[in-house]
Amino acid sequence: MGILTDLTIKYDVDALELGYTQLYEQLLSEVRNDFTKVLEIGVETGRSHRLWLEYFPNARIYGYDTFEHGYDELQRLQKDNPFLDRSIMFKGDQSNVEDLNRFKSEHGDNFNMIIDDGGHTMEQMQTSLNHLWDSVKPGGIYVIEDLHSCSGQWPTLYGYEVIQRGDTLTTDLLSSLENEDDEITETNYIPANMISKIRNELEWCHTKIGVERYTNKKGQTYHWPTTISFMRKKYETMDK
Repeated sequence: MGILTDLTIKYDVDALELGYTQLYEQLLSEVRNDFTKVLEIGVETGRSHRLWLEYFPNARIYGYDTFEHGYDELQRLQKDNPFLDRSIMFKGDQSNVEDLNRFKSEHGDNFNMIIDDGGHTMEQMQTSLNHLWDSVKPGGIYVIEDLHSCSGQWPTLYGYEVIQRGDTLTTDLLSSLENEDDEITETNYIPANMISKIRNELEWCHTKIGVERYTNKKGQTYHWPTTISFMRKKYETMDK
């Protein structure tokens, strides 16, 4: 097992069950000591936040959340956090443009990696991508987790409507980027000029399928496919 797998078990993070850990390990194991800024959208109890703090020993880890869920446990974990000097928390809604702009104003850009593990609605994922893509440094990585929300299986998550009328599915957008086609030129939350900019600056986009496991109070276990997408920004881009 790799270091990230060990940390996933240590902090009881669901990335192992989701099948994400090996994907992250393959991508990050050789560069983790070089990372200096990582943003995680979706903190909740802070378990994965602690994981990233330990995995990236030289990075400040920024947590972005509304802190409406799991805040008491987060506070408890933060009191016992040996990496507290590298942990920065920001309260904001990832679908609120003012909050996103305030975050950028306060904390700058040049992030080695941004992980969207937030609310998983089309509006939240695409609004964040629209306003945070420019905050990824050249050669950096933008990750969107739990794209199975695009399946329509959950009408609402955390009180938000997952897919609103007229929404472009985030999986369809990412597929268009991955396949380098021009089928999707804009969405309700990303204008055409920004999608064109992402295409121009994108080195690659890879979407991977894992398996999520859930055990209810009766001990019944269910499995369903889940999806994660990684996008790497080019080190150099040519204006078009």
